[in-house]
Amino acid sequence: MVLLAGLVACQQDKRHFQEAGTLLQQGLEQSAAKNTIAAAECFSQALVALNQCDGDNPEIQRMKAQVEDNLGAMYWKHGLSDDALQLHLNAVTHLRQLDEPTLLMKALRNCGRVTASLQQIEEAQYYYEEACGIATRLNDTVFSNELLMETSHDLYLERGNYPKAIENASKALAHGADPGFCNLVIGLSHYYLYENVEALAFLEEAAKSVKPSVRMSAYQAMYLIHEEAGDYKKALECHELFNENMTQADQLFRSEEMERIKSEYDLQMQKNQLEAEQKLKTLTFYLILALLVVFLVAVLLVFRQKTLSAKLKTEEMKNQMEVALKKNKVYVTALALTEQITASTLDFNIQENEWDDYTKLVDLVYGGFTKTLLEQYPTLNKNDLQICALTRQGFSNQVISILMNIQPASYARRKSRIKQEKMNGLQDERSFEEIISQI
Repeated sequence: MVLLAGLVACQQDKRHFQEAGTLLQQGLEQSAAKNTIAAAECFSQALVALNQCDGDNPEIQRMKAQVEDNLGAMYWKHGLSDDALQLHLNAVTHLRQLDEPTLLMKALRNCGRVTASLQQIEEAQYYYEEACGIATRLNDTVFSNELLMETSHDLYLERGNYPKAIENASKALAHGADPGFCNLVIGLSHYYLYENVEALAFLEEAAKSVKPSVRMSAYQAMYLIHEEAGDYKKALECHELFNENMTQADQLFRSEEMERIKSEYDLQMQKNQLEAEQKLKTLTFYLILALLVVFLVAVLLVFRQKTLSAKLKTEEMKNQMEVALKKNKVYVTALALTEQITASTLDFNIQENEWDDYTKLVDLVYGGFTKTLLEQYPTLNKNDLQICALTRQGFSNQVISILMNIQPASYARRKSRIKQEKMNGLQDERSFEEIISQI
């Protein structure tokens, strides 16, 4: 009987193992086709099948590590960074025990990606360095170049360590990595170092890339450089080329990816656009009209802020404003997302005036919150203030990223840039949330 039971268990393990292998392959195919939801479903089912097998079997452990690592990558792409990191760490643990260096370095690279998106920079650097060490021992130059490119952007460019970003991207470029992406990182790093002549040389090379998104980013930076130099003819040419490549990228990557890129463009690359527009005498009527609209909206917001502030004199008025806030569409939508994120809760459209009302109501409830913020950090823009207001009310990163219509990973980078570039982040050791809560 014991022998019979052992044979049955062995057959069941074999069946579950084969089923998991088929699902793993299907998941990899779906992932290659960028069908991330379908891929995640295949990997999840494969993990269920493997959990019914003998956990001490090395082959089962190896496949389980592969499944966990790939499922973690899908989770990360959908903003589930904490769950993704746990899966990658599980994979790393299994692969260390099995002595699987090739799979291990990929899992470590994924740990680096996730921790970088979570702004855990020291941990990210540790994982990237260990992955790079394995790649060097294996003489895997392709993977080493990928790591150099990723670290130049994820670790150094995003943190403002521009010399190190230039160093890594230059090494990757010298060893045959994607020239468009490498030249873009080097060019942007020189731009942030105010080395515009060097930046233009690399950005012009990046503009030759076959990837529309790389060309688009290169023209964004060149537009600002020429604009700051007063060469408005070249600036407008770069702006037109940016629009052309944005259209091509939109066709390739569709709306979700483009929204992220355009949002990053708005925050990173247009910090001096308003001042520059006032100097351009040859701009079209559209740009002049847009400037007038921005001015009128600013006047209207100041007037409404003064009117509402004058009425906020008693605790009773504060309570009334709190009731009004709970009826605001931005607030109500945020609460709905906090409770449950479904297809129905994602189907919303918040108008600009509703955002304005929300910011004003937050000011009334929290005693002129955004006014105080602007007094301390005058370079904050309208979108920055919306993020600060939502953070002040305690909404999660996932909820805020959905409301702002950006990917969670992009939101984490944006939040870091606000602190580092606009809130004296290099001198202030507090977290972004701590700064906001203490306003």
